[in-house]
Amino acid sequence: MAIFVSSLIKGFGQMEEIARWVDGQGRDWLGVELIAFTHDEDYWERLNRLLPTLTCPLTFHGPYIGVEAASPRGTADYDHMVDSYRRVCGLAAKYGVRHIVFHYTQKGVTEEERFRAQTVSRENIRTVLDIGREFGVEIVVENLPFPASDQPLFDNEEYAGLYRKFPDLAGIIDVGHARLTGLDMEAMLADWGSRIHAYHFHNNDGVRDCHNRLDDGVIDYRALAALYRKYTPDARIVLEYEPHAWVSEERLAQDIRLVRELYIVAAAGCR
Repeated sequence: MAIFVSSLIKGFGQMEEIARWVDGQGRDWLGVELIAFTHDEDYWERLNRLLPTLTCPLTFHGPYIGVEAASPRGTADYDHMVDSYRRVCGLAAKYGVRHIVFHYTQKGVTEEERFRAQTVSRENIRTVLDIGREFGVEIVVENLPFPASDQPLFDNEEYAGLYRKFPDLAGIIDVGHARLTGLDMEAMLADWGSRIHAYHFHNNDGVRDCHNRLDDGVIDYRALAALYRKYTPDARIVLEYEPHAWVSEERLAQDIRLVRELYIVAAAGCR
């Protein structure tokens, strides 16, 4: 188990700054989740230059800017998705990355499109899982917030159904997204806890996907700790704050200490 800080906290322009701050803490249980996007060659080159300088544990957030995972096979968008994930998986294998976060779509669908889009997305989930297995890296499939318009591609029950359909699927539960969609966390963890290998932690107002710090919103992370210890005591925890949250290094260090105390140290003590 380990705690990671998403480089989202600083935005694309300061990826190196947060990665080096985390690396400089010198903790074998603290790492960084780098946004491994392929939408811009300059950004991709920066990522490739940064990785050899880091010694801390690493995870990746897989690409979704300019990458739509519900793209039908035979289209240019599908080919771009496959190429992007092959590039990212190859880089992850080279640097021992613990997991790559995968979004099964970036958009809502109309009711008329929903069945067809679900079929395409499931086929593509299979493709991306196979790419991960080929490179020896773990893909974790994230629960997503519902779109502001149209229908979600997968509702909560259908997201859980992905675990039934794909016995080799591992998941990452985004707790902020779960709060927005009304996901029953205890039921989800009771059914699939052994295959939920990571979490995204952030808070919100119950309406918007704010990605605030842990104590800024309606989610009670102290209460969630009991479920974590019971069902997923080895899962990785990623603090995924957005730049607008204005989290200083001092406040970030406080959150890291809190999560370590409530989740990691306490889980170890329960064994």
